[in-house]
Amino acid sequence: MSETAAPRPIVLRRVQLSTAAWQLMCESTSATLGLQEATPTGGPEQPAPLDEAAAAAGWAELNKLEMSPAAGEVKRQWAGAVALLLTAPITVTARATFNDVSTTSVLGLRAGRGLAVHQRHLSERDGESTVITGSEDSVEITLFDEENIWGATARLLPPLDILRAAATAAPMGLQPAAVVRAGSDPDNLPEPAASLVHDEDANVTLSVVTSAAGQPSRLWAGMWSVKGEQLFSVTTRSGDTPELRLTEVPAGHIANELVFAVVGAHDALAAVAKDGAL
Repeated sequence: MSETAAPRPIVLRRVQLSTAAWQLMCESTSATLGLQEATPTGGPEQPAPLDEAAAAAGWAELNKLEMSPAAGEVKRQWAGAVALLLTAPITVTARATFNDVSTTSVLGLRAGRGLAVHQRHLSERDGESTVITGSEDSVEITLFDEENIWGATARLLPPLDILRAAATAAPMGLQPAAVVRAGSDPDNLPEPAASLVHDEDANVTLSVVTSAAGQPSRLWAGMWSVKGEQLFSVTTRSGDTPELRLTEVPAGHIANELVFAVVGAHDALAAVAKDGAL
């Protein structure tokens, strides 16, 4: 009797490090690769240059984590991992808010592997929007196989089953639960728009950017909002009468949309290789 193979882990390697140490890894790798932008990927804003003391502490931290043999150097395997993210042809960005904590996760995909960078931020509601008021001085980086793209992304989203559910077949012909047109009074919105705008439990925004040398980037984006046990897809329609549509969708919808978008990104890259255009 043959034994059942153990499932491959979602995360192949996980490391927690300071934002200064991550900044040094990105800058060192960027310089080695000759990239024009030598700034970290991830976070709500670009960091300021490190002073001498902060840089020394960052290199000491990387040395202790066995990621740097000496100040100014990043071990080859880790430089390769960072390079995967900085030069990824497919980049997934996930932003989420839950219980006054917002997160930013950036995942780069290349040649079947992925690297994710995840950071937490303090946030607060300001009318109809969420404002980030501060960020943790820490990031989590994880290595994973691209076949686990949803698992690697889901573990970084708010801990709600309806958000982290695995992909399911997308239902067809769903009708919007509410349509909000541009210029609508925010204090007189139809349900469920009113509840979501003023008192949602969580929200998630995903984007997938496909980049090929010499070609304009290709972008896909999606947005979702949670209230109680309900998950709503948020879409916009432009034109003469711009509007926002809220459609209730089942658990697993986010996973389905992300996987579909990543497959589409690979198809676009294949088209570039064949025809020379995204």
